[in-house]
Amino acid sequence: MRAVEVLPDVSGIDRTFSYSVPAGLDDVPVGSIVRVLLHGRRVRGWVVAANTPPPGDLALRDIIQVVSMGPPPDVVDLCRWGAWRYAGRLRPLLAAASPTAIVRRLPAGGASGPPVVPAAVAGGEGSVAAAAAVAAAVAAGEAVVRLPPAAPRLPLVLDVLAATRDHEGDPMILVESHADALTLARRLVANRWPVAVYPDDWAAAAAGGRVVIGTRNVALSPGRRSVIVVLDAHSESYRAERVPAFDARVIVAERGRREGAPVVYVSPCPSVELVASRKLVTLDRSVERAGWPTVSVLDAREEDPHEGGYPSRLVSFVREAIANGAGPDRPVVLVLNRTGRARLLGCSLCRSIQRCERCGSALVQTERPAKGETGVLRCPRCEAESPAVCRSCGSARLRMLRPGVSGAREQLAALLGLEVAEMGKPGSAPPRAPVVVGTEAVLHALREAAMVGWLDLDGELLSPRFRAPEQALVLLARSARLVGGRGRGRLVLRTSVPDHEVVRAAQTGSPGLVADAEAGRRLILQLPPVTALAEVRGPGAAGIAARLPDSVETMARGDGSYVVRAPDSTVLADAFASLLTGEPAGWAAIDARVEVDPLDL
Repeated sequence: MRAVEVLPDVSGIDRTFSYSVPAGLDDVPVGSIVRVLLHGRRVRGWVVAANTPPPGDLALRDIIQVVSMGPPPDVVDLCRWGAWRYAGRLRPLLAAASPTAIVRRLPAGGASGPPVVPAAVAGGEGSVAAAAAVAAAVAAGEAVVRLPPAAPRLPLVLDVLAATRDHEGDPMILVESHADALTLARRLVANRWPVAVYPDDWAAAAAGGRVVIGTRNVALSPGRRSVIVVLDAHSESYRAERVPAFDARVIVAERGRREGAPVVYVSPCPSVELVASRKLVTLDRSVERAGWPTVSVLDAREEDPHEGGYPSRLVSFVREAIANGAGPDRPVVLVLNRTGRARLLGCSLCRSIQRCERCGSALVQTERPAKGETGVLRCPRCEAESPAVCRSCGSARLRMLRPGVSGAREQLAALLGLEVAEMGKPGSAPPRAPVVVGTEAVLHALREAAMVGWLDLDGELLSPRFRAPEQALVLLARSARLVGGRGRGRLVLRTSVPDHEVVRAAQTGSPGLVADAEAGRRLILQLPPVTALAEVRGPGAAGIAARLPDSVETMARGDGSYVVRAPDSTVLADAFASLLTGEPAGWAAIDARVEVDPLDL
């Protein structure tokens, strides 16, 4: 009797079951998606071990049928590693590595690509420097290329493909979004490179002979890799949202080591964790500086309080951009990462701050009241609502001390005397207006801007997250990409800390300033990459913290969660794996959420 181990594709189950392979099935390799009978239900599952000895004298049920091809054995093993590294279940990783439709046979393999890279595409400013950077990165095996935000990325991708065309396997490129994958695929096809977009073209990727492109799940695509390229490697989109919250950048690093493929990370502002154990390759200083726009800093400490909330220099910059041709197709973008109309209100008569009588939080106003109406204030913590009148003196004259996006739009429209549109919810179409105000979502919705102004950069620079400086620089790099390089437009930063390293990095086009400053702070505070961290939340968090071995340090937080710190990621992963010893139900028995390498700690 031939037996296999099957992991059911059922939520809440984190253990394998033994099944026998009936005589009619010739081969059931590891990774195959099969249908089995489990507790009276016909369910799908993955074969995670083949030709295993039957458990004792038990009579095993037969596999009902082989449904589809699935991830090959080497990818299944990589998924196991990912589940160990990120302290979570194997099932979500196998799902990310599987086809979205039934695949019973593979198509023919693709061609190897064009004989040469077209000179018209490979040329352009900085192309020689980019080609030299690519050669150095590929030779290093695992490297980070610091490409300025306004520099085109297609020439660099073509250089990587040309430099590794003789390597065994197929290239793989990771991008931020599915829309980016489709755009890059079209451009590579136009340059005669065969392409498979993951996961839609799972079978084509498994057949080989194509450049495999996709978002974070493409890290678990089938096939052998000749080179792996991660574009915009600073993006948090490479981090899965559901547990196990795996990071595709870490997965491809492990995959590259296993398959002997060079891994090239491309970013205008690589984090200190990204460059900690990798070679950093930079372009010529003049090329990198030209890839950042002109940056103007408005010192909020020097503003005239009688100017109506926003300085006259900001108004001048907006008017200058409009005079130079800014319009609906290339608007002026003003960013404020606060939703609603007002996030902090004060009384115009008695100057008291409006706070919730129940919990003491600052009250907010989400909508402008209709003419003749008082309006409503809401507490963001306990959701209590009350009329928009002063709690101390009863006055209805409230002023916005910290406006949200809607309030900023009202103020700017009055100051500018122009049409100012507000960007809606994330994912909605951007409005067509010469001036657009919104949260950082507007940076993802638009493709080009004449000017980008940050109305309150302090909210990003001084956020109580240990990754706040790096995350702020990422937002400025995205803004710079919309504006273009030097001479194309302007990036305006309004802040009370103009000497902050993030501001100086954007002004001088030197993102290394932030990484250098962060490396020193992380060493003092014992934060990643010096150590490895995890966050444990949920009803069973205290029990997990008590059961962890002495090789890690646990720290309780005021909200009932715990932070776990270890010398490195291996010690941390082994500590959480020890929780499963003698636990037949696996992670299904752990009543808590474990997030390794948390982003917002």
